[in-house]
Amino acid sequence: MSLAAEATGPKGFDLRFRQVRLLSGLVLFAFVASHLLNLALGLVSFEALDRWRPILIAPFANPVGEVLLVLSVLVHVAAGLATTARRRSFALTRLDLLQLALGLATPPLVMAHVLTMRMTGAIVAGFEASYATILAIYWSAAPLLAIQQLLAVAAVWLHAVIGFYAVLVLRPVWPRIRNLVLPLLFGLPVMALLGFARGGTEVVAQLAADPAARARLQAATSAVATAAPTIFAWQDRLLFAYAVAVLLALAAWFGRATLRRRSEVRVRYDGGIEATGRAGLSVLEISRLAGVDHAHVCEGRGRCGTCRIAVHAGGDRLSAPGAAETRTLRSLGAIPNVRLACQARVLSGAVVVERLVPAYADASAARHPEDWIEDRPEVTGVPAGAAA
Repeated sequence: MSLAAEATGPKGFDLRFRQVRLLSGLVLFAFVASHLLNLALGLVSFEALDRWRPILIAPFANPVGEVLLVLSVLVHVAAGLATTARRRSFALTRLDLLQLALGLATPPLVMAHVLTMRMTGAIVAGFEASYATILAIYWSAAPLLAIQQLLAVAAVWLHAVIGFYAVLVLRPVWPRIRNLVLPLLFGLPVMALLGFARGGTEVVAQLAADPAARARLQAATSAVATAAPTIFAWQDRLLFAYAVAVLLALAAWFGRATLRRRSEVRVRYDGGIEATGRAGLSVLEISRLAGVDHAHVCEGRGRCGTCRIAVHAGGDRLSAPGAAETRTLRSLGAIPNVRLACQARVLSGAVVVERLVPAYADASAARHPEDWIEDRPEVTGVPAGAAA
């Protein structure tokens, strides 16, 4: 069966799910990056903020772009909650936990800003959400909202960078572009915050010296105050719905992680190590819960192939390979008894496996697997001639 055929069946759902989640994340990444770049222009001049704004947000300031953006938000949030609900164990790395916490915190942090900017103009005629107006409100009328917005920017960008890096670092092109990409990933938010600070300083000075600027601020705050009851009502509804969705996802995660604890399975590793776990967990999850060293550069997403194992016994007690695992193993040229530990779930009994990549492997093991081939081709998971 071809990979395309597999991707259209039930086993291909996870692959399509991940692809859709990744695409929605890239759209949101581009949207946030355009806003940060716009804010960074505050270092050039206050006028540059509003002068460049129509250009930088042009891809999203049209009906098609707006629909794409809204769909990306809904899909990415829903996919994140679904991923949380589908977790089978509490075996999370610190990076996993950080990204999860940032992802869950982002919607409440950005909701007030989004609703205020989108709804005030629709409710109060003549309200313009320009940078002059926004910075004046944040720096003079509502500094607490400014702090909340800074926290939102930090949470959104760090969450995005973790996901973006996790995908890009596995690509062969990464060593050639990392010296360009890494400074941008870390430098852009810093420049944006500096631009925000400089723009705010100019706004405060303008308010102190120009009565017309103070009058514009008064009009803007009055408009926001007029729209506030409607905005707060919508915010309360959305926050309640989101809180319910998060609680349901966490409850599902807790239920799956504690379900059938009495159904114990065993994994015997190379070196005489043995670990036990709950039926239905992947080999990698059992490894992590038991403290067994096991390579997993992509944090168990089935992308890197560094967690691959040779199954010496009990292969029929493992779940069947899905489309994502099949694609990764094919890219490695893996032999039939090789599986990805992060995808192979132990359904019953005991399995005997051998870890094929050292636990200290880094992302280069995903980009250049031929450099990590061991001396015995019958268990390497890469054909003997691949290194030639």
